[in-house]
Amino acid sequence: MDIQGTTIGIRTYRRNDTEAFCKAVLESTKHLKPFMPWCHENYSLAESDTWITSRLQRWEQQLEYSFIIYSLLNNELIGSVDINQINTTHKTGNIGYWIRKKYLNQGIATNAVKLISEFGFNTLKLRRLEIVMLTNNLASKKVAEKAGGHFEGRLRNRLLVNGCSLDAFIYSIIN
Repeated sequence: MDIQGTTIGIRTYRRNDTEAFCKAVLESTKHLKPFMPWCHENYSLAESDTWITSRLQRWEQQLEYSFIIYSLLNNELIGSVDINQINTTHKTGNIGYWIRKKYLNQGIATNAVKLISEFGFNTLKLRRLEIVMLTNNLASKKVAEKAGGHFEGRLRNRLLVNGCSLDAFIYSIIN
């Protein structure tokens, strides 16, 4: 699946994304590590391959829908966006995303969230999407707001990051 906006697209992972994905993660370790426990300085091709395999499997099982964010200009891998934690009974899901360092502060995450929200509402028929972020993740807070998210509150001890239970903010986008 490939969904295109004006400057970026989001598409399903491919087996041959392993090297480009690993390179993007390693380039972005410093700004991702405080918010993404899986990200570390020694992130390997093997971890990248395992991640991509899991994304393909989770999609096939209809449990999570993960996309590569890429540039329409040069087809470069920019980051990732997904809908996970899907509750089919209540038609809800969680949006997660990250952007490669050299593409920060260009509105790409906001555009990716808008594209995946359309997919969640129109294709998956979800009624509510949530974005949950650490309270100190100001960039993610701005993305949620610019993508049409409504601030709903602070969730105590909501996220476990590097072994610590931390508070989070929750935003919702509803259809």
